[in-house]
Amino acid sequence: MVTVGLDLHKRYLTACALDHAGTVVAEARRLDPSVEALGGWLGALPQPLTIALEAALYWHWLERQLTALGHRVVVAHPYQVKLIWQARAKTDPSDARKLAELARANLLPAIWIPDASTRALRQLLRGRVFLVRQRTVIRNRLHAWLTAENLRCPELDLLTRAGQAWLAVLELPAVVRRQVDLLLENQALLTTQIQALDRHIKDTVKRDAAAQRLQTIPGVGPFGTLLLQAEIGPISRFGSAQELAASAGLVPSTRSSGGKTRHGAIGRGNPWLKWLLIEALQSLKLAPGPVGDHYRKLLRAKGKPTATVAAARKFCTYLYWMLKEECSYTEWLRQHDRPEVRPVQPLGSAA
Repeated sequence: MVTVGLDLHKRYLTACALDHAGTVVAEARRLDPSVEALGGWLGALPQPLTIALEAALYWHWLERQLTALGHRVVVAHPYQVKLIWQARAKTDPSDARKLAELARANLLPAIWIPDASTRALRQLLRGRVFLVRQRTVIRNRLHAWLTAENLRCPELDLLTRAGQAWLAVLELPAVVRRQVDLLLENQALLTTQIQALDRHIKDTVKRDAAAQRLQTIPGVGPFGTLLLQAEIGPISRFGSAQELAASAGLVPSTRSSGGKTRHGAIGRGNPWLKWLLIEALQSLKLAPGPVGDHYRKLLRAKGKPTATVAAARKFCTYLYWMLKEECSYTEWLRQHDRPEVRPVQPLGSAA
């Protein structure tokens, strides 16, 4: 078995191939990042191949191409690779060999590679987020132009029908009017594109029973249900609810030594999953239920930031078991989240 490490760059690849004993079989310092050049170089090596690369740049495309060629591909988490192997001399050839060595020893911190349908769903949903954020930029820019002219819109949202009607008859300097009209045209186009994506998302949810169950969570709509599915993937890849919360970056770091335990900041995790869980919590904390109760209890004792993260972590636990048991939010609460019953203890009987 030959193991190949690939160090990715925009204009070239650096490759290192090792045999089962760790001996360098072949090296390439500046290989063209094309299927033809890379496929030809890999084809000259003894087969089969295990190819290791980091999740950077065009790794999605490269993983697809290499898998199509019949090679086993392992994609590593760059930050975790850095924690495992830090060299004083960092060069492209040494990085490629580092990946090959870790993969050969089965020590490479591999990430989960989603299938083609999950990748397409992620691109669709993240594309919608981009369009919504662009529309928010336009809204803020409109407010900035009006503030510069010392004008206040009587409507809370400039992009509603009433807000746009007010803007249409507003007397503005010619330069400002031109800018405002251009911004309104752009926001109208963005709104049309977002609405088209929303229709596609709703149609997808209607055909997906798992997505419909997730939609029973307060504050999670069609977009949120699909984003949860796309970012989490198959729930079987998580051994526990704690692992799911850790992947979302909601578990604090812990340092315990000499009988002293200290908890630090939460981890990085999946930023999309963390963002969605925090957003859903804004509705969950207002709804009756254990998540809202937990949030309000910690809010008084620990403050808003800590309460938000802790409640989102609790919600993540419920989400794990919902997906595991294939039930709705209300069904899971009715079956599992009962108040803990403690035996009555007479006063003064405690040791």
